[in-house]
Amino acid sequence: MRVGRLHVALGAMVCVAASWPSWAQEMGQVVVEASRVQSTTIKGQAAVSIVYKVSYSDLNLATHSGAAELQKRVKDSAAKACTQLAKLEPTSVETDPTCLTTATKNGLAQADKAIAAAEKSTK
Repeated sequence: MRVGRLHVALGAMVCVAASWPSWAQEMGQVVVEASRVQSTTIKGQAAVSIVYKVSYSDLNLATHSGAAELQKRVKDSAAKACTQLAKLEPTSVETDPTCLTTATKNGLAQADKAIAAAEKSTK
């Protein structure tokens, strides 16, 4: 019975996490998520994750400086999230380049969409 509830709870968390990027963009935010996969009952699911919401509501993404600032914020947030995750869930490896690479890549993909939409709306 407990295992079934765990699967339902984990499934619900995955669905919410998957919908965050599109929901956050409507609110002028990019979601940066650092996660670490561990051995769980559901193979390949993130056991621990830290999410930073990066606001760009104060930026004009149609300008080079605004777009560059958003990209910087995403990279900084990814680094902070992965550092925080490493403190919470230390591993035998001192640094986890996979965490930083994945968090940055996914965050920048959302930022690029927001930048493209801003540039398109000014044309």
